[in-house]
Order: sequence, then structure tokens, then C-alpha cells
Amino acid sequence: MRTIYSIGETTYDIIFKDNQPTAGVVGGSALNAAVSLGRAGLDIYFLSRFGNDLIGNISEKFLKENHVNCDYIKRFDGQSRIALAFLDRQNNARYQFYQSNQMPKLSFPEVKENDFVLFGSLNALNNRCRNDLIRFLKKAAKKKAIIVYDPNIRNFAPSEKPDIIAKVEENIRLSTIIKGSTEDFTTLYGNHYEKNLQSIVNTSDEKIILITNGKYPVRVITHSFAEEIETEEIETVSTIGAGDNFNAGVIYGLHKKEIATRNISSLSAQDWRQIVHYGSKFAANVCSSTTNYISNDFAASLNK
Repeated sequence: MRTIYSIGETTYDIIFKDNQPTAGVVGGSALNAAVSLGRAGLDIYFLSRFGNDLIGNISEKFLKENHVNCDYIKRFDGQSRIALAFLDRQNNARYQFYQSNQMPKLSFPEVKENDFVLFGSLNALNNRCRNDLIRFLKKAAKKKAIIVYDPNIRNFAPSEKPDIIAKVEENIRLSTIIKGSTEDFTTLYGNHYEKNLQSIVNTSDEKIILITNGKYPVRVITHSFAEEIETEEIETVSTIGAGDNFNAGVIYGLHKKEIATRNISSLSAQDWRQIVHYGSKFAANVCSSTTNYISNDFAASLNK
């Protein structure tokens, strides 16, 4: 059986609309994807850390209820991470984070060929855990796992940009699929980012870049073609978790089509339409509510 390992931070998201709290949900980029993949019936492990507090207890219970293996989660004596998510009139979120400074080391699994590794966001740039993460990714790449990276860039000071770009590009070199939004890539490379991305895919036949842009088509860039793929049309309630679940849907599509690492470079534009279709459907389902993951009803429909 192919296994998926999702690596990242855990948060408890308190969602505000019109400056009033409306919901509280367990969240975090990698966690959102893990829960959706667990609901979809795939073999998923979550690698993270959170406190020995009430929010940590809620988080672990929720993960286990949604078929996510928690063997690689580290608990620590301190406060779990909290995110305040403020929705604007278009239901896009801006965040404020509150977290402990504690960063216990994670234990990493032995990865097999054709397993999936999903990582990204702040966790992939943090100096306090980066060396261990990079060491694991190098081993996973050597074992021929499919490594999916989502930069999910947050705002940073101009003085930090060279260091951030250097870390992102090292992450990209170790990855098979790089999924980012137009906002991510514009923040990193400016308005002419596609030239930078094309040079990245030219370094390897097995390097794929997926660019999302909200309701607009997803752009797929490979060593042999660039393609635009239409997304699902929906009425958005909240965009929280949309990108995370696009990642989950892409992994689900690759898993369902039984795509091995050695086959990535030979996938056609039509293959990618089918795979991106799952990403789009997962994201659309999440955007139709204030939860961060696909619904159980949607998950059940995948196997019909």
C-alpha cells in the first residue's frame, strides 16, 4: 500500500466574519490536507507538533477520528498554536498567529518508492527544524517518493527575501511537484515569475509546476508543455483551506490513477486535466463551507 506523509504545523483556527468569531476548527496547511485524505480513505500519516493542552487534545482526537495516523506527532509542555482568521467581503482570509516558541524535534519515517510526501508553508522555512526536514527530504527523493511542495508564502520583510528565496529553491530542487499560487510566485520572483518557473522545470523531466489563481484556470508547466485547466465554479463561503485541499486532491488523483514516480514525466496534458480536476473538486467542496477539509458526504461520493 502507498503511504502519504503530510508534514507541517498544527493550528486551531478561530474564524471571524465582520469582526465577530463565527467558528473554531482544527487547522494548518498540512493538517487540512491530511484530514481530507484520511476522509477519502487513503493511508495518511501527519508529522507535526502541538502542546499538552486542551487544544492539543482536541487536535489529536480530531485527527484520529478522521483516520489520520498520529504516530509521528510530538506533544510538548506548552501552548498549542492559535490562528485568528479574518474573512473580508470576498471571504478571503488574513491571519494573526499566536504560538509557543517550543519546537521539539520530529521523528521521521522510512519512506518507500512511490509513497507521497507533502510539505510546505512556514514549517519548511523554519531554521529550528529545517536541517532535519532537508535530511528527510533527501532520503525520500533518493527512495523515489513523489514529493509535493507548497511554498504557501506569508508576508516577510524585504531584508528576508534573499534567505527565503534560497530556502524555497532548495525545497523546489528536492520536490517532484511544486504547487503555488500566483501570489506566492509573484512575491518570490515578481510579475515575470513564469520565466523563473520554466527554468526550474527544465532542470528535470520529473519536475512539475502547478500554478493556482483562485477561480481562474490552473496552469500546469512541465518540461514538454504548458497547459491551462479550468476550475470548478462555486459560490465561496470561505477560502480557508482551498489551496491545502487542492494539494490533497492532486495527491488523491495521482493515487487513484496509480501514477508512479517513474511515470510522472510521461503524463500528458489530458492526464493532468484529470488530476487537476480532483484538486479543483476538493478545493471547491471546502470553499462551500467554513470547515478546512472536504465533507464526509463528498468523501463518500469519491468511491461511488
